[in-house]
Amino acid sequence: MTEPTREEQVETAGITCGRRHDLSYRAGLVLQMLGAAALAVLYPLASPYYTAGIMLFELGVLLSALFLLVRMSWMKTIILGAVLAGIPLQVYGMLYAPPEHAGPVILAGIGLVCSGAAGMAGKEAACFAYREGWVLMGLFPAIMIVNLLEKEHLAVNALGFSALFLLLLSLVGKKLQQPLLKNCTTNDRAAPLGS
Repeated sequence: MTEPTREEQVETAGITCGRRHDLSYRAGLVLQMLGAAALAVLYPLASPYYTAGIMLFELGVLLSALFLLVRMSWMKTIILGAVLAGIPLQVYGMLYAPPEHAGPVILAGIGLVCSGAAGMAGKEAACFAYREGWVLMGLFPAIMIVNLLEKEHLAVNALGFSALFLLLLSLVGKKLQQPLLKNCTTNDRAAPLGS
């Protein structure tokens, strides 16, 4: 008797998704990487367009969060909830918050989105033993804490964004080489389905 394919396992589990979900999740990772690349290049140059990198990164995080495949639904709820709370919080900070509070509100929104991204990176680390995921889980909050504790720090942010890009580049490269809907290799019982 042959072992069922991953698509058959997903269908048997009652999850209505498959290769398209996995491709969409991976497309979100690619957008995150491209956004980080734009940040790594434009931020040190003091270009006002570096915010386009943030928007591209956040679009990628949102896409990946929407199509994240995990067995434990509460994980996806937390990750997606953080992203869906962070984006409107940034919009509120830009449009409605008093000027003296706008910066921290926007940073808090970015922090929530980065929390979702850190959760997905942690999923990749725990499930597929991608070391970049563990480092990204620490890097996202470190960058946010530096920016929340003191005024914008150009050198720290430039180094952080460069490290973010390089880590995402490596993680995305590994992820794109991985077969679609690959089984979780480190803890198949409690870990995500694959993505």
